[in-house]
Amino acid sequence: MDFNNKNSYSLHDIEDLIKNEVEENLYLDYKAAGALAKDGPKKIEITKDVSSFANSDGGIIIYGVSEKDGKPYEITPIDGKVFSKEWLENVIQTIQPKINGIKIYPIRVDNAEHSIYVVKIPRSDRTPHMAKDYRYYKRINFQSTPIEDYEVKDLYNRVSTPKLSIEGCSFYKKEEDANNAIYYFKATVHNTGNQVCESYKLNFYINNAVYCTLSHQTLDVRSLFTFMDGNRAKLSSCSQAPIYPSEGIDTGFFIISVNKRYERIFMDNLVLHMILFYSGGQDELAFVPSTKEFIRGNEKIIKLLKEKYIGVDYLD
Repeated sequence: MDFNNKNSYSLHDIEDLIKNEVEENLYLDYKAAGALAKDGPKKIEITKDVSSFANSDGGIIIYGVSEKDGKPYEITPIDGKVFSKEWLENVIQTIQPKINGIKIYPIRVDNAEHSIYVVKIPRSDRTPHMAKDYRYYKRINFQSTPIEDYEVKDLYNRVSTPKLSIEGCSFYKKEEDANNAIYYFKATVHNTGNQVCESYKLNFYINNAVYCTLSHQTLDVRSLFTFMDGNRAKLSSCSQAPIYPSEGIDTGFFIISVNKRYERIFMDNLVLHMILFYSGGQDELAFVPSTKEFIRGNEKIIKLLKEKYIGVDYLD
């Protein structure tokens, strides 16, 4: 499982980061034990770093691991008697307004007194958050950077805009006849923000589309088909109903029909690439039916699609 998506952490996870030289990035930061201190400047740095993640897209700070050239270098254990989890929580609580949903995972190193703290910070919908020095920060170029005035105004607008995400994709074989196998699929869109979203569109991109035919389960004028080239197709499902906060809706309801002669090669290489557009942002997710995997990250998805390209050599 991706480090950022884990629900618990162990010393083995940290050792893997060091062994694999996982670099700092927009969502991950390493801090040596010396980053925790009880003097004013160090406390300000803690609030700067944590608030910058919340004001951006969330992420993880690992206290107790030093870095060298952006890569984790070695474990530098924190004295838990001096800097307890509760002490760190209290420092973070000085950020205004308070950030909801922060989780701190203590990892014991050699005994109960030496620890590493994995601090998981969500993308906040209560932005902007102000550090202890009365300034606002964002995460950019792997650093905490002061926010410009216009960006502060944009962060205030985050509170009044919906936030949608693609929660998953349902894909299954419905039926077959002598010549064709029929598959149905749809996606679930969820509103994790604080506002109703009335306008959105979900695009499905089907690779190797030359091997199949595509249709909609019902006659729906809000669904659009676009054949981008001979080997890729786009299916669009537009707004069906308003999505209220903490609620979701199923959308798509498309059908793939593939000739049985090509079913295996098509299914082995099929990627359901989904991009959701809505007022306030977008979300992207890919589902690989052959492995039941969900993939996030544009670069990873592009790489996957290149690996799954099979051309038309198998058609006759």
